[in-house]
Amino acid sequence: MGSLNLVVPLVMWGREAPTHDISCVLFTRDVRTIVTGSRDGQICVWDFEPPTLKLTPRSLLVGHTASVTCLAQGGKARGTSYIVSSSENGEMCTWDLRDGRCVEVLKSANVHSSMTAYQMLNVNDCRLFCVGNYPEILVYDPHTLDILFSLAARIQPDWISALHILRPPRRNDEVVLGVTTGGWVKVWTVSEKEVRPREPIFEHESKMIRSLNALCLVCCTYNQRTVLIVTQDDWQIYDAGDFSQLCHVGGIPGERWMGGDFLSADRVLVWNDMGQAYIYKLPTNCIVESRAFHNKQADGDNPILYGIVQPTGKEQLVNAPAWQFMTIPINNGAEKLLLRGDCEGQVILWRLADVSDHQLNQILQVQPFQPLVFTPTLNHSMMTAWAAMMPPPIGVLDQLEGEKNPPRITASLFLPLQGRLACGREDGSIILVPATETIMLHLLHGKHQHYHNWAQPMVLRGHQGRVNCLLYPHGESSRYDMAHLVSGGIDFSINVWDMYTGNLVHRFVVQAGQILQLLVPPPTCTPRIQNCICSISEDHSVALLSIKERKLVLLASKHLYPVLTVKWRPEHDFLMVATQDGSVYVWQMETGHLDRVLQGVTAEEVLGACDEHSAAPGSGAGGGSDAGLANPAVHLFRGLRHRNLAAIRHAAQRGIQQVLGEQNNYQDIHDSSKMRTCPLMIQGLRTNKQDANSHVLFFDIEALIVQLLSDEYTLMSPGTLEANELIMSSQYQRMNVLTHPASPEAAKKIAEFFGKVKDKAGEMEKKMKEKDKHGLLSRVKESAESVQNLIQNKVDQSGFRPTTLSSAKDGSGSGRVQIPRHLDVTAQTLQIGQVLMSLLHSWGLDPSLDQTCEHILGLLKPRVPVSYGLISKSGYMSLLMPTWHPVRESEMPAINLPPDLAAELPPEMVKLEHRTQVFTGRGHWEISPALTTHHLLALVSVANTLQDMNAATLIPEQERRRKNHIQSSKANQSVNSHEDDFSRQQSVIKQGWSTLTALHTVLLPDCVVAAGANTYQPPMVEILARRWQDRCQEVREAAQALLKTELSRMGVEGRQKLVESWTPHLPSHMEPLPTGPSHFNNHQETPHTPRLEHPSNKANTATPAQATSNGTSGNTTTSASSSERSMEPHPQLDEDHYDEEMDGETCREVVAQSEGRRKQATAIILLGVIGAYHGQDSAEGFGLGNLAMQTSKALAYLVLAPACPKLPGHTPLRRAAIDLIGRGFPVWEPYLDVAKILLALLDFCADTDRLAPSMKYGLPLIPEADSCRTSSNALTLIAEARPPAFITTMAREVARFNALQQNAQSLQLNIHNTVLHRAKTEILRVMEYLIVHKRCHIMDLMVEVMDIVLHCVDPGHLKSRGLNEVFPSICGFPQVSHCPHTRRIATGAKNGSIAMYELRASKCQMIPGHGTAVTALSFSPDGKYLASYCMGENKLSFWQTSSGMFGLGASQTKCTKTFSTAPVPDIVRMNPQRLPKLVWISNKTVVLMMADGTEHRFNA
Repeated sequence: MGSLNLVVPLVMWGREAPTHDISCVLFTRDVRTIVTGSRDGQICVWDFEPPTLKLTPRSLLVGHTASVTCLAQGGKARGTSYIVSSSENGEMCTWDLRDGRCVEVLKSANVHSSMTAYQMLNVNDCRLFCVGNYPEILVYDPHTLDILFSLAARIQPDWISALHILRPPRRNDEVVLGVTTGGWVKVWTVSEKEVRPREPIFEHESKMIRSLNALCLVCCTYNQRTVLIVTQDDWQIYDAGDFSQLCHVGGIPGERWMGGDFLSADRVLVWNDMGQAYIYKLPTNCIVESRAFHNKQADGDNPILYGIVQPTGKEQLVNAPAWQFMTIPINNGAEKLLLRGDCEGQVILWRLADVSDHQLNQILQVQPFQPLVFTPTLNHSMMTAWAAMMPPPIGVLDQLEGEKNPPRITASLFLPLQGRLACGREDGSIILVPATETIMLHLLHGKHQHYHNWAQPMVLRGHQGRVNCLLYPHGESSRYDMAHLVSGGIDFSINVWDMYTGNLVHRFVVQAGQILQLLVPPPTCTPRIQNCICSISEDHSVALLSIKERKLVLLASKHLYPVLTVKWRPEHDFLMVATQDGSVYVWQMETGHLDRVLQGVTAEEVLGACDEHSAAPGSGAGGGSDAGLANPAVHLFRGLRHRNLAAIRHAAQRGIQQVLGEQNNYQDIHDSSKMRTCPLMIQGLRTNKQDANSHVLFFDIEALIVQLLSDEYTLMSPGTLEANELIMSSQYQRMNVLTHPASPEAAKKIAEFFGKVKDKAGEMEKKMKEKDKHGLLSRVKESAESVQNLIQNKVDQSGFRPTTLSSAKDGSGSGRVQIPRHLDVTAQTLQIGQVLMSLLHSWGLDPSLDQTCEHILGLLKPRVPVSYGLISKSGYMSLLMPTWHPVRESEMPAINLPPDLAAELPPEMVKLEHRTQVFTGRGHWEISPALTTHHLLALVSVANTLQDMNAATLIPEQERRRKNHIQSSKANQSVNSHEDDFSRQQSVIKQGWSTLTALHTVLLPDCVVAAGANTYQPPMVEILARRWQDRCQEVREAAQALLKTELSRMGVEGRQKLVESWTPHLPSHMEPLPTGPSHFNNHQETPHTPRLEHPSNKANTATPAQATSNGTSGNTTTSASSSERSMEPHPQLDEDHYDEEMDGETCREVVAQSEGRRKQATAIILLGVIGAYHGQDSAEGFGLGNLAMQTSKALAYLVLAPACPKLPGHTPLRRAAIDLIGRGFPVWEPYLDVAKILLALLDFCADTDRLAPSMKYGLPLIPEADSCRTSSNALTLIAEARPPAFITTMAREVARFNALQQNAQSLQLNIHNTVLHRAKTEILRVMEYLIVHKRCHIMDLMVEVMDIVLHCVDPGHLKSRGLNEVFPSICGFPQVSHCPHTRRIATGAKNGSIAMYELRASKCQMIPGHGTAVTALSFSPDGKYLASYCMGENKLSFWQTSSGMFGLGASQTKCTKTFSTAPVPDIVRMNPQRLPKLVWISNKTVVLMMADGTEHRFNA
C-alpha cells in the first residue's frame, strides 16, 4: 500500500482456501485459541470451543518473510492475550490475539529453535526463555522483546538444543535444565533478585550424557525427579538428581522421533515425524515410588508400548508435522490433549483417556498383543471450513457466467488511472474488470445488481498456460503509452496488449523459460532503454525488450544460478544482475556485452552503490513542456484550440495566481504528497506460489478526503470559498494593509497593471476572432451548457471519457490514432466513498436513519459479512477469515427479513442475510478496540467531509445536479424557487450526515448494547490521542470528537484510572523529553517490511529518500526533514507503533528510548486533553496540584523549545501542544509564563496572512502552514478564555518593544525581525475578534488595547483618514476619539485617567481626569477642545491642549470647564450597550446623548 495514514483493508478471499503448511502449533492456556505457524510465513489463529469441540479459523497474520519456527504465549495485559512468533531468518513478533495486531517487531541475528514462556516467582509477567543457533539461553520480555538477561556456559559452551524450567518445592528460585547439541546437560539456578542486566548467569552444574542433538527435554511434573530426553534416533529416561540413565528406547525403522512428554509419573508419550505418537509404560526402575528406582534396568523389564495415537486414514506427509501436548485441570482431575498440525493444513486433536493398571494388564493378556489405538477427537482444516460455507466466500471474478470451475487467478494488477483490475489466470486468459463496480456487485445490494452491463469484463487471450506476471508501464512512468499492458506467462512469451481495444500489439518470445518478473528501467537511462521493459525468466536470463521498436535490445543469459535482483547504473550504462550464489554480473545495456563478473565483498559493495544512486534527480527541467511557459494566455488559447477543459482550468488558475501574487497563493501551502494518490488500491495475496490470488482492498481515507475536497474546491470561486469561511484572504488582506506603510503610488500601479492586462486581453480576443472563421467561439459560448450536459451524459453512460488525441507509430511505420480513455475521476471517487461508507455504517441500529442513508445519502446495504483487515506495526497485517463471525449463532437475534422474501430465498441465502445483518449492526463493533477505532475514524471523517461539501450525497445523479447547480450559481446570482427547493434538499442531506455522525460518535455504545451485544469494544484512547493533530483536517476533527466523547463516557472513575496509568510516562520538569529518536505521528512512510538499522547508523534514522517524502516544504533542510520523520511515528497504519527494527539486541536501547519517547508524547496529549476539557472539575485531579503543573510544563516545553534535529519546528506533536494550550489555557495558566507562550505562538503564525486558510479548510497543508493555522486558532482561544491576561501581556510586550525600538540603533538590533513586528497582522486580527466578542473586557482595558492597536496600525494610514475608517471596530466605544486635524487620539481609562496620543511625535500623555472610569470622550470638530464625561461622578469636563511657543516645548492639556450632570439610572450603568455618548454640534457646543434619547447641551 502506498500510504499508511489511515487505511481500512478488507479481503475478498475467493472460492479456494489458502494453503497452510503448518510448521508449529500453540494451544493457549485458556484452551480457547489455537495458533498455527506455517512454512510460508503466515500465522493462523483458530477459535476453539471446548464444550462443542468446534474449531473455526479466525484470522490470518501476515508479516513474516520466512518459515515460522516456534510460537510461545506472551502473557496478558489490558484484557487481551499475546503470542510471540519467531521465524527462521531471525524475525520476532509480538501479536495481540484479540485482533491480530502486531505490537512489537525485532529483526535479530539470533535464530530461535524453541521458545518457552514461564512465569517466574515474584514477577508480574511471564518471561520467554529462547534457545537456538547461539551458545546461550536468552530471556526476553514478551511485550518489548528486550533481552532481560542470558544464561551462559563456562564449560563446553555450545548451542542449547532443548531446555526445561521448573520450580522445586520449598524454594524461591527457578531451575533451568538445558542440554547442548554435543550432549552436555547444564543446570542453572535463576532468581529475579539475582538478575543483573548485561551480566550472564553461568551454570551451576554440568555433565556429559549420551544424547546428541536432543530435540526435547522434559522433567516430569508429577515428581520432578525423572527427565525425558528425545533425540531423532531414541528416547531416554534420566534421574534428575545425578543424570544417570534409567531407560533407553531406540527408534522405529523409517521413523524419527520429534518429541515427547509425561502422561503420568510412569507413562510417557512420544511422537514422530510420520504423524503418529506412541504411549509407553515405564519400567519399575524409572518409577520414583518403586523400590527399584535408580537401580540397573532388569532383564525383561522394558518400556511397554500399549497405545498408538494416529489419524483415521493413511496419509503421506511431505513435511514433518508439529505437535503439542497439554494437560488441562478440570473438576475431577485433568484432561490430556494432544494437538497436531501438518503440511496439509489439518489441525487434529486427540483426547487421551487414562488407562489404569488393571486395564493395561487386560490389554497385555490378549494374544496376539494389539496396542490401543486412539482416534482423533477433532480433525479440521481451512479447506474443510471453506467447503462448509454456503455460498462460498466471494472472489473478484465471481460474476463471470458459464464457468463452473473457473481457472485460478495467478497474477493481479490494479490500474488506478483507469480504475480497472487486471487478473491473469491459469488458462492463459487475462480479465480486465472495472474495480469499484466489481466490488459493489459482490459486496453491496442495490440497483446495479439488475444492470446487465454492470462490471462487464474484457478478456484478453494470447498465452498458452498460466499468466505469471503483469505490468502496466505507464503506471510506473508516464513515458510509456497509457494503452499498453504487458504480461508474462509460463509459455516463455511476453505479450504487449492494447487495453482499450483488446488487441495483441506484439508478442516477444526470446527467453527459454517461464517469465517470472517484469520491471521498468529508471528514468535516467538513455532514450532507447527508457522505451524498454525488463523481464526475468526461469532460465536465469534477463532481457531488455523495446516496446517502441518491438525488438530485443539485450539478452543477458550467461547466469549459472537463478536471478535474485536486478539493479541499474544508468550513468555508466550498466545493468547489474545478482544471482543466488552471490555473484553480480555487470552488463552493458546498449552493446549487450558482459562487462565483468563480481563476487564476494566487491559484489556487495557494487550493489550497495547502486542503492545509493537509485534516487534519480527530477526530470522537470528539460523537455520544454508547456508548464514552463510564462504567459497564461498561451495556455488558454491552446486549451480553446484543442477543446481541452483541463488546460483551460489550469490556465485560469495560473492567471489568477499571477494577478493575486503571494497573498492569495494557497497552492504553495498544500501538502502535495496526497494529491495524486488513489483512494483505493488492490493487491493480490496468496500464501503459497501454487495458490490462487485472494485480493486485499486498501481504502486510503486521507486520499479519499483529499480527492473529494479537491473536486469540491475546484468548483468554487474565491468568493464562494470566502463565503463558506474556508479561506480568510479578505480579512487578512485588510489587516495586512493596515500593518504596512500606505503607498500613494500603489493604486496608480495597480490601475496601470489592470489596464495593460485589459489591452492584452482585447488584442488576444481580436486575434482569436480573426482566426475563428467559422464562428466557433460564438457558437461554443452560446451552447456551452448544453454541450457540457451532453458530454456528462455520455460519460455517465460509458464510465469513461475521451482525453487528448495522441498519435504514435508502430513497428511497421504506419501511423495510428489512439483515443485512450480514463475513468471519470470524480465518479470513481464517489463510488469508492459509497462502497466504504456502505460497508462501515452500522445498519439496523436506527431504522429511520437507515431509510435516510438508502434513499437520500446514497448508501447501499451489504450483501455479505465483510472480512476486514488491520494494518499494524511495520506494515504487518491481520486479515479476518470469512469462516469466522464475531457473534455466535446461539447468541444471534431473530432475522429481520420480510416473510415472503424469506420464503423465496434458498435457506443458505437466508442464513447469509441473517449473518450479514448481525455483523453490520453489532458484530462489527465487537471484534477489537483497534478495529473500532480505525473504522470510526474513517466513517466519521468521510461523513463530515461529505457534509462540509455543501451537503454532498453519494447518489450519482443527485451529485451531478448539485455540482451543476454550483457552477450555474457562479454565473447567475439570482434566487428563485428552484434555489429554495435546492436549499431545502441540501438541508435534509446535511441533517442526514449529521445524524449518521452523531450515531457513530456519541450513541454507538448504547445502540450496540441495546442490539444485544455483550462485548462492545470501545475505541482506544491512545490511538485517538496520537491522531489529535493528524495531517488531514477531517481525520483530526474526527479523532478529537471521538476522544472527547469517549472520555466523557468513561466518567470520573474511568478518567482517573486513565490518568493514573499515563501519569508515570509524563516527563519530569528538569528533563522534559528524552533525547532519543521519537516517533509521534509520521504520515509519510510505507514500511511493509521491517527496515534494518545498522549499528553504525543509529544516529541517522532516516534515509535521504525517506526524508524527502515527509511532506515538508521545499526550503526545509534535509536534517530537519529526517528528524521530523523520527519525531513523528509511523502512520500506517497504526499510530500506536513505531517502525524502527534493530539489527541485533545491542541496539535495543535505542528501541527502548524511542518507545519511552512515544509513550511520553501520548501521555502529554492524553493528559492535556483530559485537563483541557475536564481539568476545571476538582474531582479530576487537575486542580492546583502536581498533575496540572507537570502537564503544563510538558506542553510549554514543546511550544517553547527551539527547533532542533531532535524536535523540529513543525511536527504534529508540537502542533498538539499548541492546540491543547489554547483549549485548556484556564487550567494551565497558573504554571505558564504567559508572555513567552504568546510570543512563541505569534512567532508560529507571523505569516498567517500568507500561509493559513481557516480551520474549516480540509486539504492537507505543509507543516509550516498547519502550525501557523493551529497557532492562530490557539491565540484566539487564549484571548477568548482570558481576555485581560492576553491584553495586559501584549501591552507589556508592546511597551518593551517601543523601548527597544528607541534604542535599536545603539543596540545594533534589526527591529523588523522581532516577533511583535512580524506578527502585527495576527495581533490586529485577535484584537478585532476581542473587540467584537468581548466588549466588557475591552472597556476595562481601553488604554492597553489602544497601545496594541496603534503598535500594529501603521501611522501613515492615520494621516489622511480617521480612525473610524482605518479601524472602525474600536471606534464603537465612546471612550475613544480621534482628531484628524491635530492627529491626536484620546482614550479613557477605567481609573479615570485620559490617555492622549500624539501621533506626530509618537508620544502618549496620561492626564488625571476623573475619579472613576471615563464613560465618553470626544474631540471638537476643530480639535481645540476635548469633552470627557464620567458617569460614576456625574461630571462633564472640557479640556484644551496648548503647546509651547512656536510649537516648541512640551504640550499641556488643562481642564477649562466642568459641569455636573443628572444621575444615570443603575440599569443603564450595568448595560455596556446603552452608555451615553458625546456629540459636537458646533466647535464649542457638545450634546450628551443618553440611552433613552434625552439630550443635554454644554458649551465649552
